[in-house]
Amino acid sequence: MENFIIATQTGGILKPFAWILGKILEVIYDGFAFLGIYNIGLCIIVFTLVVRMLMLPMTIKQQKFQKMNAVMNPEIQAIQKKYKNKKDQQSQLAQQEEIKAVYDKYGTSPTGSCLQLIIQMPILFALYRVVMNIPAYVQPVKDLYIKVINGLDASQMKQFFNINTAGNKLSSSQMNNCIDAMNSARSGGSVSLTKGTEISDILAVTEKGIANKIESLNDFFGLNLGMSPSAMFNAGMITLIAALVIPVLSGLFQLLSVQLMQKINKVAGAQDNPMAGSMKVMNFMMPLMSVYMCWILSAGLGLYWMAGSLIMMLQQIFINLYMKKVDVNDIIEANREKAAKKAEKRKEKQGIYREKVLEASKTNTRTMTSSSTMTAEEKEEKIRKAKAASGSGSLTAKANMVKDFNDKNNK
Repeated sequence: MENFIIATQTGGILKPFAWILGKILEVIYDGFAFLGIYNIGLCIIVFTLVVRMLMLPMTIKQQKFQKMNAVMNPEIQAIQKKYKNKKDQQSQLAQQEEIKAVYDKYGTSPTGSCLQLIIQMPILFALYRVVMNIPAYVQPVKDLYIKVINGLDASQMKQFFNINTAGNKLSSSQMNNCIDAMNSARSGGSVSLTKGTEISDILAVTEKGIANKIESLNDFFGLNLGMSPSAMFNAGMITLIAALVIPVLSGLFQLLSVQLMQKINKVAGAQDNPMAGSMKVMNFMMPLMSVYMCWILSAGLGLYWMAGSLIMMLQQIFINLYMKKVDVNDIIEANREKAAKKAEKRKEKQGIYREKVLEASKTNTRTMTSSSTMTAEEKEEKIRKAKAASGSGSLTAKANMVKDFNDKNNK
């Protein structure tokens, strides 16, 4: 047994997404464990299915936008052709206004599908983190490895990890580092397996029941999910052929998914679209990249990638059938209604704000008006009272009284 899928949990902006996904995976693991099945491979497949189904509404929304984009694109390309050789600022502003008018006509915006992508991106990145660091997010799996390390005495810890402390006396960070060392997936850590030590050596001195569970975790039809297919050259021809199935099927499923997606995304006048050539290259580069990544990364991550490609392909078939029944005019009408409602809400907010500003200005005006309409006698009386309030027995008050007397006599 080598290279277990295991690592300590890390933070960052993806942590809340990974935590939620980890809880989903933990529920799936507990379900299989209840049935007496301890297998990470099956958990990854079911986990991928659940997450992809949760993301299905966003995928459908994105496909609706792309179908509507197929209708808008000829009009946008016509505008771009119209101003193709006009580089002055006035022409560029006119082009932007005309393109904006097209988007307004269909009740959408250039960023119509960006929201779905923005939501999906952290989820997808968090998925990789969870699959690569399963014990960090699935506590029952981590507990199994903790039991292994807690069962090692000081001499065994020195032999396997070069640490002069019994396993049950390690700190939390030391425990995580030892789990990483068992994984041997991270280099340069503060703890590593001593030279010549294999995971099988540690499991040999572990309680049999725990050792058997750990051995079955990463075993998927004879493949060790902790190893990469590229590292299985010396594992025998049958094992190597079986390992090649994951990257090959991953690339094939992704290629089929891309081809199915193109049926929706066919755009009138696509040959004139400057991005068409780049998209064709990407459509073939992505499956090839999928094959390569599944070849060099652990088979567990490759299994997730393959399962995701298969589910995405099946979803694309479903979406294609669904989108055939959807009239693009209905999509446009729904978008217009949403855009009208948003515009109405903006107007209401602006109206409320304007009313508050007017009310504040009226209050200030009333204050200024009341002050300006006071007679000379009223002002003099107000001043006299203020001076009296400042201290009638003080020298300042007496001086003010003398001043007032002199002013009246002068008049």
